[in-house]
Amino acid sequence: MIRAVLFDLDDTLYPEIEFYRQGFAAVAEELAGRGIGPAEFVRATLERLHFADREAVLDRASAVLGFPGDWVPDLLHRFRGCEIRLRLPAETDAILHRLCPFYRLGIVTDGHAQVQERKLAVLGLVGRVDTIVICDHLGRGHWKPDSLPFHTACRNLKVRPHEAIFVGDHPQRDILGALRAGLGAVRIRTARGWFRDRPNLPEAQPWAEIERLDQLPGVLRSEITPKSLEAVR
Repeated sequence: MIRAVLFDLDDTLYPEIEFYRQGFAAVAEELAGRGIGPAEFVRATLERLHFADREAVLDRASAVLGFPGDWVPDLLHRFRGCEIRLRLPAETDAILHRLCPFYRLGIVTDGHAQVQERKLAVLGLVGRVDTIVICDHLGRGHWKPDSLPFHTACRNLKVRPHEAIFVGDHPQRDILGALRAGLGAVRIRTARGWFRDRPNLPEAQPWAEIERLDQLPGVLRSEITPKSLEAVR
C-alpha cells in the first residue's frame, strides 16, 4: 500500500522557466549597467541560449555578447541571488490539499541549496508537506539520482521505500533515481516542462505518466479506499 507521495520541485510543482526568466532579467540589468547592451536585448539573448541548451549559458553568453569570461562567477551570483517572485499554481495547491489527509507528503529537490530554500519559501511550500529534502544539504555527490535523498525522505516520513511513490519530470534524476531507491515512480510531462520530450530510459520505466498534477489521483486510485477516493475525485 502506498503511504507517501514525494514530489520533485522544479517543473513538477511549478514551471521552472518562471525562475530562469527572473534570473536572466537580473543578469541582463547587470550587463546593461556594464555597457554590454540594452537589458531587454541581453535578456532575450540569455533566454535564447538557455532554450538551445541549459548547460553553461553564461559561459556561452560571454562569447555571444562579448563580455569577459571572468565576469561569469559574479553574474552567476547575481542569477542565484535575484529576487524570486513565484506563485504556487492553483492545481499544485489543490492536489496537495486533496492528498494530504490520506498520504504523507514530501519534496526532494536538487539545486543550489540557498536558491531552493528561497523558492520553497516564496511558493509557500514550507509547512505544506511533511518533509523537504534539499539534496545539496547532503553533498553535491548525493544529488538525484543518488538514492540517499529518496531514502532520507522516506526515513523522515517513517515509511519504507516501497510504500512511497515519487513524482518528477526528469527520466534519470527522478525516475531512475526513485526506482533504484525502491520507490514507485510517476513521470510528469507538463506543457512547459524542459525535459518533456526527453525519452524514458529503457531500464527505468515509470509506473505511469501524467501531463497535469490533477491526473495523479487517477494513478493512485487503486491504492485508495472507496471513502478516500470520493475525497480526491
